[in-house]
Amino acid sequence: AREPSGAAVQKKAGPATDGPKEKTKADEVFKRFSAYPNDRRVASDGSLLAGTYATTEEDAKNVKTGTDAVARYALPNPAPASNVFTVRPNKDTDIQRGIVEPAFGQPGGGVEVIFTNGTQPRTVTGPTKIPDA
Repeated sequence: AREPSGAAVQKKAGPATDGPKEKTKADEVFKRFSAYPNDRRVASDGSLLAGTYATTEEDAKNVKTGTDAVARYALPNPAPASNVFTVRPNKDTDIQRGIVEPAFGQPGGGVEVIFTNGTQPRTVTGPTKIPDA
């Protein structure tokens, strides 16, 4: 059997790991939901570590509680992800976008963005707190 061409594969929304590599635009804003106020993916200089997941500011508007975030982004930790970090990467930061697949008993369906090489110092602020449930 022949493998489908890349174009056919791209039509199906999939996880960000399968998404095309792209660059952030100027003034694009992302959000990261975490169960912890001192998220281990946020470095002390206010940068994200390479391979860190976040979502778009637009998609984050669908999340009202930490429990919502766990379900929408199929987070591995079932504790409410009530700490919201704001990520404002420099223009042309490497990212891949996709749709969260169901995982860890959660439905997924939100937009996910991977910062393949992380972000620059002083690009992450927060967290702000949202209700747990």
